Amino acid sequence: MLTFDFNKVHLDNEKGIMLDLGCGEGRHIFGVMQKFPDIQCVGLDPHLESLDKSLEGLEFLESLSNKTTTFLSGSAYALPFDDNTFDLVVCSEVLEHLHEYKDAIIEVNRVLKPNGKFLASVPAEFPEKICWALSTEYQNQPGGHLRIFKKKNLINEISERGFNFIQSERFHSVHSAYWWLRCFFWKTQDSNTLVKWYKKFLEVHILKKPSSIDFLDRLLNPLLGKSIAFYFEKK
Repeated sequence: MLTFDFNKVHLDNEKGIMLDLGCGEGRHIFGVMQKFPDIQCVGLDPHLESLDKSLEGLEFLESLSNKTTTFLSGSAYALPFDDNTFDLVVCSEVLEHLHEYKDAIIEVNRVLKPNGKFLASVPAEFPEKICWALSTEYQNQPGGHLRIFKKKNLINEISERGFNFIQSERFHSVHSAYWWLRCFFWKTQDSNTLVKWYKKFLEVHILKKPSSIDFLDRLLNPLLGKSIAFYFEKK
């Protein structure tokens, strides 16, 4: 599931280069390739297991694109790229995991070209607060979420580091209840019948995209969207 609408992204150079920072298995590279088939994609992540899985799907990804795709291991605090390299940087559900997320934002600004686009998403405040209230284990799991972002504060923090804010939107409202259930039944979540049922419900939504669930998801997104996506442009 993508946490950005790439139809809302307008690049000065659609034949340039993009970076998926914290790419995981490469789902947002897939989304970028569908919209911009002539852009070169680079995925960077510190987790080798995720990169191994992304490489397994490399042939499929490149079948969507006219350019190559590269996956690298690296740190968001010291990106291994020259200044003004990228036309687009995507950073989905990463900043909440970083101790020094402001340093990562500075690095993003450094490697982006002037007028380049920066897309960042984090868990939305209200659904995330419910998760934290339901489970201390959710809060304290290794590699988990270190903070809950407030929308206005994050917009200001990114803007202060060389970006113009364009817009924001919420996604994946029907996913919020799944995480609340997992938090509520934290110790038995893998065997809990209700959690299993809701997971199957989400799989139907992701794989088959029934219009009724899509409509419900869009309807509830402004209030219950699990993720909030921000669209910025480098000054």
